[in-house]
Amino acid sequence: MPIAWDSGEAPDTSAWGAAIGKAVSAVDTKAIGEAKAATQQLISAANSGHFRISEGAVTPLRNALVEMQSRLDRLSAETFFWITQAPKLGSHDYGQTVAQHDQKGGGGAAGSAAAVADQLRQVLEDADKALGQAVKNYQENEAATAQGLATREA
Repeated sequence: MPIAWDSGEAPDTSAWGAAIGKAVSAVDTKAIGEAKAATQQLISAANSGHFRISEGAVTPLRNALVEMQSRLDRLSAETFFWITQAPKLGSHDYGQTVAQHDQKGGGGAAGSAAAVADQLRQVLEDADKALGQAVKNYQENEAATAQGLATREA
């Protein structure tokens, strides 16, 4: 059995996956907030021992998280320098106002593309930690079960 939930209800991992997918496809602070909330539920379940998953079952998930992190890092390195710069729109007042607005949207402001990417990076790290803890929970449960069986047979 690769995944086990101890408490009556399992965290809704489909919501977590959907929120991550939406956040990756578009810079959306609401989607990042939903992904963060869902990831916190996974962390809570794993830390309380209510979420277990075998290493074999979690490997593809963790590989996907690593790939997402790698793509986000490449995107940040290739793009965010440029979108955090004010575009050259002339020295007139309107051009300066639009340039400042564009610069805020790219970086610096809460909800900017760079800020949302940083939040997504944290969600990916938190999800990996939750999955790591769930693997430990699974291994501990397997060891305890094996020891219980050995004790009964002795």
